[in-house]
Amino acid sequence: MEYPVLRIQPGPDNYYCHAGAINHLYDFFSKEQLSRALWIHGKRSGEAVGPYLPKEVSDGYLLEGHCTHETVDALTARAKAADLVIGTGGGTVLDTAKALSIASGKPFVSIPTIAATCAGWTPLSVWYTPQGKALGYELFPHGAFLVLVDPQIILDAPSVYLQAGVADTIAKWYEARILSEGRPILPLTAELGVLTAKRIVEVLLEEGPAAFKAQKDGKLDPVFIKIVDAVIAGGGLVGGLGEKYTRVAAAHALHNGMSVLPETHDKLHGLKVAYGVLVQAVLMNDEDELIKLRKKFLTMGLPTSFRDLGVDPTDEAKIDKVVAASLAPHESMHLLPFPVDAKMVKDAIAKVESLSTKEA
Repeated sequence: MEYPVLRIQPGPDNYYCHAGAINHLYDFFSKEQLSRALWIHGKRSGEAVGPYLPKEVSDGYLLEGHCTHETVDALTARAKAADLVIGTGGGTVLDTAKALSIASGKPFVSIPTIAATCAGWTPLSVWYTPQGKALGYELFPHGAFLVLVDPQIILDAPSVYLQAGVADTIAKWYEARILSEGRPILPLTAELGVLTAKRIVEVLLEEGPAAFKAQKDGKLDPVFIKIVDAVIAGGGLVGGLGEKYTRVAAAHALHNGMSVLPETHDKLHGLKVAYGVLVQAVLMNDEDELIKLRKKFLTMGLPTSFRDLGVDPTDEAKIDKVVAASLAPHESMHLLPFPVDAKMVKDAIAKVESLSTKEA
């Protein structure tokens, strides 16, 4: 039996997470190089990071849409004239900036302003159409040269972003467990990725509520920073170590399925994945885990019903669209250890919704 071949991409070349981390730009780049940086940012992230950036960084591009091939193509010539690409923001901005750095061959500096995903760490971008429909993700030859996380900026961001990040990172364990169990040979690096995912989910479920309280109180304490590290660094490390054994399964397929509904386009990635984790628990016939997760989700304000995501669960036509999209031939729903059909997914959704109905 052959030992599986994996492509291991543990993470960025350099990672800092502490107050004042952005000042490390001067450790790696001269003032002249920084003056030739192309800075990709969102509206809020530009306002949040602007006061922290070196004064030499002046060439900024405001990204207002999704991470699309069209946007990256349009910016490639501009990036080729730069010395480096800096991305400040959440997943959309960081995915766009890292794809742009790959296309232009320039170093990428990632400055997450929210902890909603591990996008600041991972060597991949999730592509969308200009209208917001998910197209899938693309792995790149390398990740960021430098990741700078100032937890004070993340503390000041709306708490919904941290909720999304915690949910998305919780999913790492539940999906990795499915992808890795029962393998005749599991590479050691993948085993390390699974163990990392298990430790991270323990931290998130045990200490997540305290981190949300710290954010509500405006208190930058060690627990809050630990949760930020768990989302950005921990979540990215899991996928980097385990590759196909630790990436995505049914929970992310449900997220992609939801992207066909326009009313979900303004809902954060991790919040949709949270709902997918609950549906996945039903598909895996793990009712104890379903009940435990729902209780934890409720304490952290995470979605436990389609209604929390702006979707009417009684609208069968819409639910059918979500189910069909989540079962597309290329989707990770088919990585479950048994065949899955539309009735199974629809019944699983109905089970999750029934728990919310009982509480109403």
